Amino acid sequence: MSRNTRRQFLKQAGLAGAGLAASSIFTVPGFSQAAGRTARASLGLVAPRKDFDRRVFGAFLEHLGRAVYTGVYEPGSKLSDKRGFRTDTLREVKELNVPIMRYPGGNFVSGYNWLDGVGPRKDRPTVLERAWNSLETNQFGTNDFMDWAKAVGTEPLLGFNLGTGTAEMAVAYVEYCNFARGTKWSDLRRAHGYEQPHNVKYWCLGNEMDGPWQIGRLKAREYGWKARDIAQQIRVIDPEIQLIACGSSGPGMPTYLEWDREVLEECYDMVDGLSLHVYYGNADSTGGKTERFLAMNIDMERQIQETAAVCDYVQGLKRSPKKLWLSFDEWNVWYRANSGDHTNGHGKFAPKLLEEVYNLEDALLVGGLLNTLIRRSDRVRVGCLAQIVNVIAPLMTSDKGILRQSTYYPYAMALKYATGRVLDLQMEGETYPVRAAGARGSFARDMDVPFVDAVATYDAAKKQVAVFALNRDLSNERELALSFDDITPSRVLACETITGSDLKAANTFEDPNKVVAQKLDAGTAGGKMTVKLPARSYTVIHLAV
Repeated sequence: MSRNTRRQFLKQAGLAGAGLAASSIFTVPGFSQAAGRTARASLGLVAPRKDFDRRVFGAFLEHLGRAVYTGVYEPGSKLSDKRGFRTDTLREVKELNVPIMRYPGGNFVSGYNWLDGVGPRKDRPTVLERAWNSLETNQFGTNDFMDWAKAVGTEPLLGFNLGTGTAEMAVAYVEYCNFARGTKWSDLRRAHGYEQPHNVKYWCLGNEMDGPWQIGRLKAREYGWKARDIAQQIRVIDPEIQLIACGSSGPGMPTYLEWDREVLEECYDMVDGLSLHVYYGNADSTGGKTERFLAMNIDMERQIQETAAVCDYVQGLKRSPKKLWLSFDEWNVWYRANSGDHTNGHGKFAPKLLEEVYNLEDALLVGGLLNTLIRRSDRVRVGCLAQIVNVIAPLMTSDKGILRQSTYYPYAMALKYATGRVLDLQMEGETYPVRAAGARGSFARDMDVPFVDAVATYDAAKKQVAVFALNRDLSNERELALSFDDITPSRVLACETITGSDLKAANTFEDPNKVVAQKLDAGTAGGKMTVKLPARSYTVIHLAV
């Protein structure tokens, strides 16, 4: 997670307004659309493809703004339980069934001492948190997060401080969480009331350590050495742990991919995954166009392919039998609340930071980004929507309750319906041109963008198929003709869509239902079936087979 300094850095590098991914560089001259055209999708089973890892639909909770305090933890509130947990947030996250949650950061982690957040609350220090210039009371820490994660039914993904932190403290953190008993740090956990170890399996080795905005920024080789040393020590404590090295902070970085290569050349054999981050925007000040904005999941797809290629290159150099997986542990739409007072807490406790208000347009792109993560789940094992509540989030809280933003709905669709393996899906359909405006960044290229973007999953145990379709056509309904090669749908279990006439419509506490999922008639199920996708829509078709 970055702050205003990141925005300034990109501006100096000639990437201002690039959605933090050099992605808003496209223009669409002479955009035209034709009504009544049909996109055709042929779907089949591919052996021996395995079920994808549902951790790809994870989320993120950082000590940033109101994410933790008043987001998930607010003791004394009528909306909280005796532990101080907001019951409305707890209920929403539990109902979403989020598989994994990254914590505690983000930029925050690079200046965080985990010892400040454990033990009796009366003894925990209040400190000035320097990544976001906010007061941190440490009243919510590691054990509190573990309790909350258990309550909502999610798996923890913890992060180390590789900024100001030492290897000794990082390794001690694992011993505190995962070692059973009989050592300094495991017995400290037991003294804090947690007899059994937390057994945290997934860990991030720092956060965005290539970023000039990051506390304790390191050069690639330096970071690779430090990550390797920490990983090697951790393997002694818990050989089964899964460690994620810091990849490049985004395609807009001048060291993009070069950073990844140099890091992995130092620590490839000691880590299991590599992280990717990206945020997308559509600011009017940079000539924002919806036609281009809704194509940005193609940029995400390219980023995944390029990063995987670097991993495989280093695998070849190392003659290693191990293939790294990818952790896309920060992704979202974010471009309005990303500078000035939106990113500076001015030394206050739980200030309003990064509180992006999402509209229909944003929700459609989030649907497209989810499609890409599903499609590339053969390589992406972990993914984290950044973040879960109040901070660039699908959920927002007030002193009266909780609000589902527009982006909640595509995320909820994926979590509810996408299970099993990803089907082999071959698409044919009309495209529209998106032109490159310059040579800034990795994705400065002309593109022919399909009006319809679709993916599908098949759950063999449940005998169910889910098809997810983004219709980028801003004016016209589009037909999606589905042809199933190896399985035959017998009935439609559900069909939901997100659409509307106003792309800028957003939900508020006063009017919470402007952008919501609504039922759609999917027609008759069968080996060949056609679904009419509304203009400007993201749709899921859930089928029994």
